[in-house]
Amino acid sequence: MCPILGISIMVSTGDSKSFSSGSNPESPTMEIIFKYRDTIISTPNLEKKLKRMKISLDDIEIIPNQEKKIEDNSKEFKTLRLKSRIDNLTHITYWPLNTALPTIEELVKERGWIWNPETKTGLWNKDYIDTLYYDL
Repeated sequence: MCPILGISIMVSTGDSKSFSSGSNPESPTMEIIFKYRDTIISTPNLEKKLKRMKISLDDIEIIPNQEKKIEDNSKEFKTLRLKSRIDNLTHITYWPLNTALPTIEELVKERGWIWNPETKTGLWNKDYIDTLYYDL
């Protein structure tokens, strides 16, 4: 207790390992990938993982970290928008790039959208299909 101000100051004499500031979400963790007995394992902390597994660096094979590529399918397909002259709906489908644009009849037939009264499957009848056009 400080006799002049009437306050006390507490000082911790514990080791610094007891203090944890937590993880920093702004700094990304790097995953280490390694192979151990034909099993692929990844970890952000190799030293800790090896200690837990009770093995050493000599027991594992480090695999070089390869960035995963996310395929962007939008570059492989063209968006086709079909509209009808009788309603305000837009029907969207995709068609492979570098292929000829099909006629609407070919597209509808290929997609199985023609109404079949016997099986009661499909989307549109012939009259509706005749009102469709590409909205490019």
